[in-house]
Amino acid sequence: MLTKRAADIGVAIILLAIGIALFTGGLTMDRLENRRIHPASFPGLVPMILGAVMAGMSLLLLIGQLRAGNARATGEGDFSRDELLKLAAVGGLCLFYAIVLVGNVHFWLASSLFIFAFTALFEPAGPLPARSRAIRLGLIALFAIAMGGAISVLFERAFLVRLP
Repeated sequence: MLTKRAADIGVAIILLAIGIALFTGGLTMDRLENRRIHPASFPGLVPMILGAVMAGMSLLLLIGQLRAGNARATGEGDFSRDELLKLAAVGGLCLFYAIVLVGNVHFWLASSLFIFAFTALFEPAGPLPARSRAIRLGLIALFAIAMGGAISVLFERAFLVRLP
């Protein structure tokens, strides 16, 4: 069975590679100086910053896990069945969002649906009266709609991205 420590090490290595790739891709991106755009505003700046932060954080995670030693000694064990099912559900949600929703429905609606499903999935489990559960799901829906709209406005207005 996969231990949590082994999963953390694997994820840290994958995120480190992605962070390095983002930084490298941003660094090698065209500078657009021939269009008289200020050198500090080149398109690769944000991917470079995100890549550097991602690589730095994943490196910290990797170092921490390598120093931790044996997973059993630190009290961490194998993943439970519920944790693995939630991981699979998150993977499925991400694929559904990227492959099915984006491009087929308005971006704000796709993002709102994804945020709603993700947030509802990770709501604390436990017995709740039907009314409390309905109120909680209503609040999640309002949050998802607000965030989906805010993300769309941010990308369209601040980043000047044409969204599907």
